Amino acid sequence: MFYEGSEKRLEITSSLNFLEFNHDFWSTMVKHADAYIISHIENNEVKAFLLSESSLFVWKHRLLLITCGETNLVHASLYFQKMIKREHITSLLFQRHQAHQPERQKSSFQQDSLTLQQALKGDSHHWSEGYCGDIFLFGDNKQTNATKNILMLHGLKSDFFSELQEKRIEEEKVALKLALLTHFKSFLIDQHSFEPKGYSLNAIDSERYFTLHITPERLSSYVSFESNLPIQDIENFHQHLLSLFNPERAYLMSFNPSKTRMNINTTVINN
Repeated sequence: MFYEGSEKRLEITSSLNFLEFNHDFWSTMVKHADAYIISHIENNEVKAFLLSESSLFVWKHRLLLITCGETNLVHASLYFQKMIKREHITSLLFQRHQAHQPERQKSSFQQDSLTLQQALKGDSHHWSEGYCGDIFLFGDNKQTNATKNILMLHGLKSDFFSELQEKRIEEEKVALKLALLTHFKSFLIDQHSFEPKGYSLNAIDSERYFTLHITPERLSSYVSFESNLPIQDIENFHQHLLSLFNPERAYLMSFNPSKTRMNINTTVINN
């Protein structure tokens, strides 16, 4: 069986207060991307929705919608732009990681970019420093609480991966293997194990967040860990993930947003 674990990402900032938007708005937006909400957690700073296909995070003036599989994330962007006046959108970033099997996707980045250009006059960027991907960027991307890093592990080879690949594993056991309480004691965590296999989690602490997704299919095994935490706070957890999954390839993508472009540094990690 094949499942596309590589993500698509949509980040939007606005002058509006997203925390005042009701649950139905977010549920409908997610449905436009061909996904649905499984559960959610929240505090005074952020709402975190665990999805059938990854995650949605909502801060006061910023949202981050991540989807995987064969979702059509650009449709969620179009729904948002239909419902919210353009003058309230201060920035929009649409990103697609390199897909394992791009021919299975419902659209290409080029098609998505042209669709977005019809309403927002942004710029498209391609990067290929060891890991290919594409970005469409409109507006000022100098954000508060912005994503700082994404760790991506491909070609998992460990005993724990083999166990995950064979069947659904209870959330508590996965959390124990991930050592979440050791590395993230203060975070509120929402997690889900999928049938027949697969695992996702969201975690929040004040305005801070991280999300982790495991695709244990042998043809496309993949783990992603994304956060707005400083790299020095999560280096030990990164090393734990590398030891736990023993990937064939590992990449650390670091974001350095500015007003003029999105600077991305992608580091190949030797396990």
